[in-house]
Amino acid sequence: MRKIREILLTEYIGAILVAVLVADAFIALIATAVAQVAYYVQFGHVTVLNAHGLSTTYSMLDALAKAVIYLVAAYLIARWLYPTKAAESPAPAQSGEGT
Repeated sequence: MRKIREILLTEYIGAILVAVLVADAFIALIATAVAQVAYYVQFGHVTVLNAHGLSTTYSMLDALAKAVIYLVAAYLIARWLYPTKAAESPAPAQSGEGT
């Protein structure tokens, strides 16, 4: 795992991966919003019985689940690749020199 982490850090692949996951989360949300608007524009005047396709609730939950999974994965990868400074190295020792 250390070798994989080192490769992801030195080649900036880790930062690109985190950015792609965050972008995918936003794309999933925006695509769902556009699909909802298109659905209501197309089938707004038609009764529910005549409208074909997936339910709008299902597609909303699907997109929200994808966005949450993408964001959680991006967060976990970022925390793994870039830990906080306090956890990475101990506090520097103070010198005993007096002025």
